[in-house]
Amino acid sequence: MNCPVVGSKAVVLACLLALALAGCGTGGREDDAAAVAESFHAALEQKDGKAACAKLNPETASTLEQDEQKPCEEAITSLDIPKDGTVADTRVYLTGAFTSLAEGTVDFLDESSDGWWVSAAGCRPTTPGQPYDCELEN
Repeated sequence: MNCPVVGSKAVVLACLLALALAGCGTGGREDDAAAVAESFHAALEQKDGKAACAKLNPETASTLEQDEQKPCEEAITSLDIPKDGTVADTRVYLTGAFTSLAEGTVDFLDESSDGWWVSAAGCRPTTPGQPYDCELEN
């Protein structure tokens, strides 16, 4: 009699795992990623380099400082990244996400134990099937 119960629990656990891996139930994570992208762009709109850099993946911030030869807080405000960060669509894939902005660019985000971080911003598609061309990336 115990076997069917254990088997049922195993089936339920397997189904839950499959749903999680398939991306079902990512609505909350999509909302969280979108909120980070929107607050990143709001900081840029307010010319608040410190707040914008606080939303960046640490590797992206480091790359920006090396490329621009100045602190992230100064460098980030000089880039041509759209200030209007109205998110039109967000997709989450395992620990990565992308947000399509209403004005036409895309941001890419990474998830860590500390939450979502912007890893690339101001990205525009190049030719079909090719990588995006990003104003900011690591």
